[in-house]
Amino acid sequence: MANMDVLGFALAWSPILLIAVLAVGFRRPALELSLWGTAFTVLLAVTYFRTAPWVVVLAALDGILTNLPLLLLVYFGVLLSVVLTASGSLARLVAWLLGEESDHWLRALLLSVGIGNVLEGAGVVAEPVAAPMLRESGLSPESSTILSIQGYAGIMALSVAGTLILVLEAVTGLPVQGIARASIWVSLPCLLFMVLTIPVVTTPRSGALRRWPLFVMTAVVAGVVAVVCTYWLGFSIAGLLAGLAVTVALLIYSGHVPRMSFQIVRDMAPFGFLVVALALVNLVPDLRALTYERLVFTVSPVPVHPIVMRPLFSSYLYLLFAVLLSLRLFRHMGLQTRSLLREGTSKAKLPVIAMAIFGVMGQVVTFSGYDASFCTTLPQGNMTSLLANGLVELTGGLYPLFAPLLGWIGTFLTGYGLAAVVLFGPLQLEAASVLGVSPTVLVAALIVGSGVASISSPLKLAMAAPLVGAAGKEGAMLRRTIPLGLASGFLAGGITWLLRHCAF
Repeated sequence: MANMDVLGFALAWSPILLIAVLAVGFRRPALELSLWGTAFTVLLAVTYFRTAPWVVVLAALDGILTNLPLLLLVYFGVLLSVVLTASGSLARLVAWLLGEESDHWLRALLLSVGIGNVLEGAGVVAEPVAAPMLRESGLSPESSTILSIQGYAGIMALSVAGTLILVLEAVTGLPVQGIARASIWVSLPCLLFMVLTIPVVTTPRSGALRRWPLFVMTAVVAGVVAVVCTYWLGFSIAGLLAGLAVTVALLIYSGHVPRMSFQIVRDMAPFGFLVVALALVNLVPDLRALTYERLVFTVSPVPVHPIVMRPLFSSYLYLLFAVLLSLRLFRHMGLQTRSLLREGTSKAKLPVIAMAIFGVMGQVVTFSGYDASFCTTLPQGNMTSLLANGLVELTGGLYPLFAPLLGWIGTFLTGYGLAAVVLFGPLQLEAASVLGVSPTVLVAALIVGSGVASISSPLKLAMAAPLVGAAGKEGAMLRRTIPLGLASGFLAGGITWLLRHCAF
């Protein structure tokens, strides 16, 4: 630790610790967390890290634009939830899918682990769909919010049609299949942990102990299918098929066979449109190339960080179409439509503002210490570099145990794993070379850590909370989910340590 900037390392950690203390100790809502965290981060950036005010302003604008697709996604997701709730569509779908099933644990598993992974695996953000369905199934608003994330967090590394793994391949140059295979093995204990701890965050909790075989079966089905897909069918569909297998297995277990009707087909149409549209642009190579690479435009408030906008690839556009389709299908017209739009805007307003401010915080951290040209950092260094390099130096040969923590930090600050992959991916190659361990395993640990951190992210909770009437309770929920996310990350670290010399 002789060459380590101990003070800089501690200060780089301090915004994360501040948010954790405010959330866990004081149960503050997401908007307050974002305001305090961002104000403190900006203060650090312009004082100790001597970042020029203009650099902070551009970093803040970059943070808002980087998160703009996510902000639109949340807004349109809230609108869709409001329209479907007002029409009775969600209640009918939950009743159709679950029938007369009285076991709330089976309902929770089916909707969170089953439907949640189907949606995330297809590239559809799960929260706007899963959270309202969980609420309609009888769970509390807080439980519905958390489970809409917890159900897919264990194998998040293999979700979103494999996008995170593809980005990691581009960033590190490692073989994509090796990254995918290492990721699934590091993910398995996290998947089991996330499923088994569902009762910890669910209200009511009665009967959980006697239902433990059901929880184990759910995790085993999801894990086995994900492994089979990763090795033999394609990692890009592993999350989707794992969720589908869980859904089918739980329906068979319950003995309930959902029967189709015209009303149910109409109720399913907005979700069917979302899944089909996003599956097509994610899984069909020509469509993916068209929407992801060609029909794009770039904005760049920060010279070294071009932001590529992909409107035809991103979920928010298809959510908007789903809202319009729902209004048409359920014949909401005139004054009723305007009333629903006002209600949705009112519910989405504060969470969207909080998420935008968190986006500002994440990019101020990223560009702290940069000079006015954004080409070099000042002597005090950059918060991101201090976090990453300090952790490697502090832990030494034990670093594989802590590698997922960097992914956790990235998602905690920004709400999505892509930031952690881009920021910390190259560091894993350097650490692997110094320590003499497998770089593939270390980058897999990074991506798994970023996935399990979804449950601990204030942004993720702020996305789901307004859909079920839990807005403003994010701090109380983080008090339960931050320990779960960290524990899962250290489980991933334990597997990383065991696999550190394995080749994939």
